[in-house]
Amino acid sequence: MKRIFIITIALFGISGVKAQKVIEPVIGETRDISVNAAKNIKKLYATIDSLINTYPNYEAAKKHLTQRQIEIWENEEEYSREDHLDVSIWGCSWYCGGGPDRIFASSELKPSGNLTYKANNAHDFSLRTAWVEGVQGYGIGESITYRFEKLSPPVTTVEIFNGYMKSDEVWQDNSRVKQLKVYVNGNPYALLNLKDIKSRQLFKIGSHQGKKSDLYLKFEIVDVYPGDKYDDTAISEIEFDGTGVHCFTKETMIAVPNGEKQIAHLKAGDKILTLNRTTNSIETATILALANQKHHNLYELDFGGVKIETTDDHPFYFNEKYYSIVENNKYGVTTNAFSIGQSINFLIKGEVKTVELKGIKKLDRCEETFTITKLDRNNLFFANGICVTTEEL
Repeated sequence: MKRIFIITIALFGISGVKAQKVIEPVIGETRDISVNAAKNIKKLYATIDSLINTYPNYEAAKKHLTQRQIEIWENEEEYSREDHLDVSIWGCSWYCGGGPDRIFASSELKPSGNLTYKANNAHDFSLRTAWVEGVQGYGIGESITYRFEKLSPPVTTVEIFNGYMKSDEVWQDNSRVKQLKVYVNGNPYALLNLKDIKSRQLFKIGSHQGKKSDLYLKFEIVDVYPGDKYDDTAISEIEFDGTGVHCFTKETMIAVPNGEKQIAHLKAGDKILTLNRTTNSIETATILALANQKHHNLYELDFGGVKIETTDDHPFYFNEKYYSIVENNKYGVTTNAFSIGQSINFLIKGEVKTVELKGIKKLDRCEETFTITKLDRNNLFFANGICVTTEEL
């Protein structure tokens, strides 16, 4: 009996409930929330503006900017921030087509004067506010839940700013989350291990979508880092990223049986040419679903005269591997980052050849983009002759 009991503990833990998988964060940017943060960011932007205006065009000015200044100037989302506490989704992003439509919590700390601690504070894209649980003690067992309407774009990533981040002092005084339990539609799914830091923390949680009904993601406080002054536990932001809204510009030409057709003019039921990975042969497939959204994370890839405009995360295919401008696993495959000289499959006169990447250029605009999300067979098709994937692999 003793041996059986020990095995039970190993498999299910002391509570008798099977343990969820534990997910560690990828650390993102760290925000300056010091007393002088607002002055620092204004000074930085003023310096960039002055340098940009000194030269006849941006390319000339770029030679005199630091790498950090270039990143800020070229990142629309960052440069358009109102202040150091703003994490707004400017321009176009996954939120163009995704995001929760309702947020609620098991408890909320009562307002204090003009300050509120409601659940919606954890998704207002500002570090000035926070959701703070409202029970005595550290709020173990309290939760916040996000609802996504049925057929909303799939959620793959949770992004968290831990603690009450409107200032260094407030962050230190209040308790922060050490571990969150994630529930998917009421079922325990995973444990998120949060660091006690002021950086954005990103958790890859797989792909979740409400196909037959709404999707509910609940985050329950399991453990905390105690605050220096208060036991109230706070979370400034829980945001999301996902798939289903990443694609190609409308001028992109898709290979069809009798030539090419603009992706913007395709519809469900149309026939296109696809690549059978097993036989490496060209086959006709029927489009079952498409999608279109606006995006600003656009790049032009130059394959030696053959060019394509795409979002930074769409996978391209070559010899059983996938490549994109930014490494990701948003489409059920893991992509490697593109590098100059990388070969990619290319369709020319009905035969699969190869082309090499010659250049990558970021495009400074936001526009409507299109993609094929589902085919009746295969998952690889040809955009401007270049082999790419559907979003549903």
